[in-house]
Amino acid sequence: MSKHSKKRKNLNKIVAIILIVIVASIILAISTEITSKETISQNIQNVTSQEIQNVSENIILEENNELENILSNENTVVSNEVEEESTNNTNENREFGNNVAFIGDSRTQAFLMYAGLKDVQDYTNIGLMVDTALTKKFITNDNGEKITILEDLATKNIDTIYIMLGINELGWIYNDIFIKDYENLIDKILEVKPNCEIIVQSIIPVTKTKSEGDNIYNNDKITEYNNLIKDMANRKGIKYIDLCTVLADKSGNLPKEASTDGIHLNKEYCQKWLKYLKNN
Repeated sequence: MSKHSKKRKNLNKIVAIILIVIVASIILAISTEITSKETISQNIQNVTSQEIQNVSENIILEENNELENILSNENTVVSNEVEEESTNNTNENREFGNNVAFIGDSRTQAFLMYAGLKDVQDYTNIGLMVDTALTKKFITNDNGEKITILEDLATKNIDTIYIMLGINELGWIYNDIFIKDYENLIDKILEVKPNCEIIVQSIIPVTKTKSEGDNIYNNDKITEYNNLIKDMANRKGIKYIDLCTVLADKSGNLPKEASTDGIHLNKEYCQKWLKYLKNN
């Protein structure tokens, strides 16, 4: 064999080896990409509903932090207005004394403030939900200790309890968990206060602008939750008050003039809320 033939043969071998390496590299790259995609897909599937729920709760918590500042700034002004009105009409809120309790989130907190219901048992807290209402220690007792709603209820002479919860739970994944936790809350309250009247209120809708521009706070979900709450109330034989009757417009939205942030009611609409409760 000539030197030229040997060189050509060796060159062919080198080319063949290079091609094999290239092909192997391509196969490896494709395999790695497929494996990577499978891993990503698996990771997505492994995200639990609790993790998704935590994300939505964090979003709501951020908004509630902003609302806390709003309520805090308004509190001084409203307190002065309520004090003046109470002086002019001392019997206005006689139906709601210290034997009545309100359990709710920042919406009910603002309601009590604007309605001037100073004598009722105030179990409201920004961001409160149907599950944390049982466990969150935000009530200060006579000893200065932080206790739960149930712990404080056990020491009070309460005849009637109004509840409105659900706006902060709109981001939850499963409706059955929401209503199950709501029922559990009511059952636990009745264990402590078996003879008290429990009145559950519907979730008040948000404004049209808020509903259409927010993935969590939207009126379709609120309507869905309200149907669940109403059915639960019927099953348990407790009173259900539909606040949408008095606070929503013909389209089922909270009127634009009722709120500055699309969620929390101003004084005028809190007074409508109060009047409706007095008559129902």
